[in-house]
Amino acid sequence: MQLLMWAPFVFTLSVLTYASMFDLKKREVANWVWLLAYPIGSMMTLAKLVFGLLDVQTVLVSLGVSLFLGFVLLCSNFYGGADVKAIVFIGLTVPTIPPTFNPALGLSALPVVLMVFCISTILSLIWPLSIFSLNLKDLLKRKPMFEGIQLTLRQKIWLLFTARRIPLTKLGGLRYFPSETVAVQEEREGKPARKLLCFVKAETNLKKYTDNLEEHSELYQNGVLASPTIPTMIFFTLALAIVLFAYNP
Repeated sequence: MQLLMWAPFVFTLSVLTYASMFDLKKREVANWVWLLAYPIGSMMTLAKLVFGLLDVQTVLVSLGVSLFLGFVLLCSNFYGGADVKAIVFIGLTVPTIPPTFNPALGLSALPVVLMVFCISTILSLIWPLSIFSLNLKDLLKRKPMFEGIQLTLRQKIWLLFTARRIPLTKLGGLRYFPSETVAVQEEREGKPARKLLCFVKAETNLKKYTDNLEEHSELYQNGVLASPTIPTMIFFTLALAIVLFAYNP
């Protein structure tokens, strides 16, 4: 019975780890990963129901919360399709964690999938704070960041937490997503001008944006604003591991 109790958690953590590696390398997760993971996860949950290790109410609440979160994430444009599939997969496969550990935080009364989402959100906030600290260090050294682009104060604050000025030659891979584009503005007599670009998703054709910037490389002699990225899947994986030591069923 112990094996059946822990198998869903180990399986889910393994799938998320593999998906994170895939996402980090290609910024997408192949559909076959979920086509394999969902049926196995469903069978594990069903087996726990049959053997009385889980109750129907817990499964329905977990699945309902995960579907709601998935819908919200999909509509927010902050998350990709793989992130939505991952959150629903967690809710389906790990409605609860066996009470083997004496958790340090002792959190209870929350579905595992909701805890994963909350913890991953907290973890993801560390990344913009680190970007801000690096930008602040550069600004104190009087290095230019916003030179050559018209921005409001709110936009500048946003970029301080989300973007770095890097050489245009570094923008070709998946490590950075562009934070600006080039547009023709009538007020500048039809001349190309740099323009803020927000919320570039991993599924977007990044080459289209990169080619657009390279066509106007004369505007980027001092570098381009780009966002260093970490896939959300990594934060989901870390959060699930943390839940193991925080959950008190």
